[in-house]
Amino acid sequence: MSTHLPGTGIDDTPVAESDLVDYFHGGAKPRSAWRVGAEFEKIAADRSTGRQIGFDDGIETVLRALALLFSWEPHYESGRLTTLTRGWSTVSVEPGGQLELSTAPSAHLAELRSELDTHLNELRAVTDPARIAWIASGVTPVSTISEIPLNPRPRHRLMAEYLPTRSAFALHMMKATASTQVTFDFADEADAGRKFALALRLGPVVNALFANAPMFGGRRTEFVSYRGHVWHGMDPDRSGLLTDLLAGEVTFARWVQLVLDVPLLLLTDGESLRPAPGVTFRTFLNRGIDGRFPTRHDWDVHLSTMFTEARLKRFLEVRGADATPAPLALAVPAIWKGLLYDADALGAATDLARHFKPEELRPLSEMASRAGLRAEYRGKPLTDWCREIVAIADAGLKHQGEDATFLDPLRAVLASGRSPGDVWSKGGAPEVLAACEYGG
Repeated sequence: MSTHLPGTGIDDTPVAESDLVDYFHGGAKPRSAWRVGAEFEKIAADRSTGRQIGFDDGIETVLRALALLFSWEPHYESGRLTTLTRGWSTVSVEPGGQLELSTAPSAHLAELRSELDTHLNELRAVTDPARIAWIASGVTPVSTISEIPLNPRPRHRLMAEYLPTRSAFALHMMKATASTQVTFDFADEADAGRKFALALRLGPVVNALFANAPMFGGRRTEFVSYRGHVWHGMDPDRSGLLTDLLAGEVTFARWVQLVLDVPLLLLTDGESLRPAPGVTFRTFLNRGIDGRFPTRHDWDVHLSTMFTEARLKRFLEVRGADATPAPLALAVPAIWKGLLYDADALGAATDLARHFKPEELRPLSEMASRAGLRAEYRGKPLTDWCREIVAIADAGLKHQGEDATFLDPLRAVLASGRSPGDVWSKGGAPEVLAACEYGG
């Protein structure tokens, strides 16, 4: 989830509709400047009970210790420590106390691995391993929604007021889910459109490789990824697979038109947030609100409230994978880098993706959330589709001079024929945590 800190890096340039298209053109980069970033979300769980540890129960204390011992710069909202920055990296707290590492943009996958290893070592240095387990699961496995307090960040408080009016799963999404998300650059509008479309079409299949959320509230669910089920019930205005966008050529202008008609979730003046008055960004652009018209910062914030499976900003975000422990977590940036950053691989993957029709993506995604790799599409097991995708990614990484062994955890998943969430052991807290804890 995006972190917006009050008063930092705000662009208050007024915008017209044409500026919104130019905004995306401004994100184009030459291939030599392409980087990959990752967001690794994790949950602190009480080792004796498996229950999620919230912001007031220890997460803010963890942030203070990280700032004190490891040269992170602290940032406060409403007097509470919610975010740390160090160089281009960020550690921030999610609505239910989930902790997110947002890495620096990196040229190579090994840099992401190094940063994640450092982050995990720092977390272990400031927490008691006999009391706290750092877990990576698409949904917190033991706690219920009522047991997870909402953190005090103003953005999250406003979201918690609005989103439940649009979805019965809003608080589940906010307080109980965790993911691995990755970001990529593009050369121009055509390149952005190809990558955006590919991420949307192949996302439901690729996500089955990482489906890792079979439990919620201390009980087995009917899903390999209960997180996927939660997202299928989210606010339809701002979530989903963008099948209407995929019905034609994916361009900046068509994406802008879609986003313009999404209701505002919140308003900001740069220093504070307040509820939005129930209008779309298009209305804000054409008529203003209380005499004020939108700025570039308002557009940035509005884009950050689009929770689609892939999201285009001045870079592309691929957002659908459940949180998994390393080394599988690092296979998320690896598979997408292999597919998106090599021309031959992008072409081959695009050809494969034509089999996945826009109108079939929602039911495919629902099947994958329920059965993971055991699901079928057009009479073909998802394991077979995924083998083809992994093979394309493997070739793409090798063409880039990348270490294709980052895909080895996916080969192990494919060899088993089952998604990670399909192999959790039954039992109490020790067995649950063993299934999803980051190893030491």
